[in-house]
Amino acid sequence: MKNSARIIRTSVFGMDSNNKIRDSFVFPQNNLAITSIDVQSVEPVDQRTRDSLQKSVQLAIEITTNSQEAAAKHEANCREQEAKGRLERQRIEDEVAAEKGRQRLLELQVESAAMESTGQAKAEAMSRAESSIIEAKGTVERAKLKSQALELETVGYTFCLRSRILY
Repeated sequence: MKNSARIIRTSVFGMDSNNKIRDSFVFPQNNLAITSIDVQSVEPVDQRTRDSLQKSVQLAIEITTNSQEAAAKHEANCREQEAKGRLERQRIEDEVAAEKGRQRLLELQVESAAMESTGQAKAEAMSRAESSIIEAKGTVERAKLKSQALELETVGYTFCLRSRILY
């Protein structure tokens, strides 16, 4: 098969004195020149050889087809694995982001509870302080009133004593 074209060219054109294939063949009867040969197909004459050749061609086609199919499957598997990897990475990144969000929410809830607790404690402390101030003012007011009452009593007693002395 490999050398078929060369063998046919040698048969048609012949060889020169240097054992090289001639470039053309001229018919002496009518000067028809053949300068090129186009071999379209080569078929063996022997049926067994033809059958073996046909089997070889079919086997070569099968091997090529199987090889291309395997390469395509391999490529598809690689792409599928890459897609799965990207999808898994995205899922993990989403989980991390969600966990960060939950963590931030918990931090804010703790902060809010602390503020609420601090606010409540502050309100209670202010309430106690106000209560103490009111009590202290009440005590001071009572003391003033007692002092005034004592003074009035003393003034009244003194007045009574003076009135007795005058009588």
